[in-house]
Amino acid sequence: MTARGARRLAAAIVLVPLVAYPAAVLADGAPFPSPEDCARSAPVGSTEELDLVFGRTDTPAAANALLRRVRHVGYVDALVRRDPCGRWAVLYDRIEDYAQGESSAGEARAAGLDARLEVAPPG
Repeated sequence: MTARGARRLAAAIVLVPLVAYPAAVLADGAPFPSPEDCARSAPVGSTEELDLVFGRTDTPAAANALLRRVRHVGYVDALVRRDPCGRWAVLYDRIEDYAQGESSAGEARAAGLDARLEVAPPG
């Protein structure tokens, strides 16, 4: 086998699964998660595990920039976590109940942050 043939074979080994898997999933009718699937607003009075989410970004760098802003306002225990859709969420996960979460969200919004109370993803 020539070097050129070996490169083509290697490229095929990498590319075929990258194309075949999404095609098979879509053909089976299984949808990819949408951004809405990754963020469930907490219903009023929710007793589920809750997160105070300050935003989602497409890159870790953008998430870390938002995290610095969030911590500067006073949420020193905020963190960055990858969400189920592959984006980066900046959040505070120490919400004990819905009332505390709503109060914290109101304080964050008053400080200029776009805070939302969401149901924490499973896991």
